[in-house]
Amino acid sequence: MKLEVTHVQGGMREFERTGIYPEYLLFNLPGTRQNWKVRIKQTPQNGFLKSKGKVLYEYSFDENFYKFRKVKSDGSFSEWLVPDSVSIEMRD
Repeated sequence: MKLEVTHVQGGMREFERTGIYPEYLLFNLPGTRQNWKVRIKQTPQNGFLKSKGKVLYEYSFDENFYKFRKVKSDGSFSEWLVPDSVSIEMRD
């Protein structure tokens, strides 16, 4: 399965409340009900996507470059992969 990524920029409610223009990464596994929302706090940013406390993916984000790798059953990581689909969404 391939991971889809949406880079969300903006959100008026949060901007009004905090004065910060928020950015998020939304990760989605098509065909499943698994998705993750990660706030971008710095660039570059690395992190892990977990389900029920178990790490499933590691991701790396740097401006307009996205990559991820899957955790294998033995706990090792696969090679870095690039998402099939990357969308950029601007909200107000």
